[in-house]
Amino acid sequence: MQILLPSDVFPPNCGGAGWSTHALARALIDQSHTVSVIVPTPDETGVQHGEIFGVPCVRYGYYTLPFPFVKNYMRHERLWPQLAKVIAEEGNQLHDSLVESEPTQTRSTTNTQSLIIHAQHVQTAPPAILAARKLGVPTVVTVRDHWPWDYFATGLHGNAVPYEHQSWSSLATDLVARLGPIPGTIAMSVIPYMLGHIRRRQSFLQQANAVIAVSNYIGKRLADIVDPARIHVIPNMVNMPEITSVIAAPPQRVPRDIPYLLFVGKLEHNKGAHLLIDIFQSFREHNPCNFNLVIAGNGPLQPTLETVFAEMGIRTYFLNWIDHEEVLRLMAHCALLLFPSVWGEPLSRVLLEAAVCGAPILAMPTGGTSDIITDDLNGALEPTTACFAQRIQTLLTYPEHRRMLGQAARQTAYQRFSTERVLPQIECLYKDLLAQ
Repeated sequence: MQILLPSDVFPPNCGGAGWSTHALARALIDQSHTVSVIVPTPDETGVQHGEIFGVPCVRYGYYTLPFPFVKNYMRHERLWPQLAKVIAEEGNQLHDSLVESEPTQTRSTTNTQSLIIHAQHVQTAPPAILAARKLGVPTVVTVRDHWPWDYFATGLHGNAVPYEHQSWSSLATDLVARLGPIPGTIAMSVIPYMLGHIRRRQSFLQQANAVIAVSNYIGKRLADIVDPARIHVIPNMVNMPEITSVIAAPPQRVPRDIPYLLFVGKLEHNKGAHLLIDIFQSFREHNPCNFNLVIAGNGPLQPTLETVFAEMGIRTYFLNWIDHEEVLRLMAHCALLLFPSVWGEPLSRVLLEAAVCGAPILAMPTGGTSDIITDDLNGALEPTTACFAQRIQTLLTYPEHRRMLGQAARQTAYQRFSTERVLPQIECLYKDLLAQ
């Protein structure tokens, strides 16, 4: 098959969504499918073809203005028809290369029946639908966060409290909570655009031939927007042999032979980075700080965390965004991976990769996390900061139990999230759509 994968982000500089796209692309290529990833890149110009980590990649540069809401319009509504044209042209080139490679007597002038477009995120879903309509081929859209029902894609009111649906009133209070009283009140003038933008997202998503939800949680949320018959719950995949090879070496960014707790992710409220303060304040009341804390990631909360942890006397290594392979090695050797995420986690790649690495995991049971972690079977789940702090103490006290949880997490990763288990589900979906 020929698969185009339009994706908002892609390695090397990206989060879990980009690496999940890369894992899918590599797995498809290994099965002899023809794959091309198409990525919009802001503040660049032209179309650039290349290869990134073994995956053919087309980067399309576009221009934005650094003004709130105007920037969103230029990243979406203004970009969609432009990017759709690039995707369609790439589809035609794949088709032409296929025809040229066929024996002359078997060539077809309409041989597009092996082409499918699989959009990976919010920005690229509408142009993928537009391009597929022009080419007459099926489309799949993967939903990895809250973008179908939340303008900010986090599902958090004021970037703090989970809520179900957006309306004029909820957006009004949300803007004030996010921006402050005066800027938030001024920003209310764009609420009609925000609501219209969400409707346009949903309208395009409803036109996809199939929608992949990465967890049961996301699948249930989508059922109010998309025909449930077209929703397929298929998780992100992980390449276990590749990760196993990487973690054979020890990490280089932390001192050897010193136990450390690990947080991986953006230092933002939806990832629960702010909760680390409450967690370690509670933990420190009853325990000495005889460990290191390693934070792989950065974000707006970093200055606050640096100041507070220094006052607490917690030895903390802020590594910012580091090489992905080094993150995996840190996971494989940590005493405990901390995941206090407060938003409805779709299906965290951090947790999937940590499970492959055999890391003992302590997480908050939000969103799709329960698709990965079962408490006290292959990890630990705690709903509050006080319970989270107490569980850290318990897990650090019993290293053999931590080792058992890590081993069970790795077994779960193989049984449910490995390429061998997930890729056949995606290939089957592609074939069914092409047959229809």
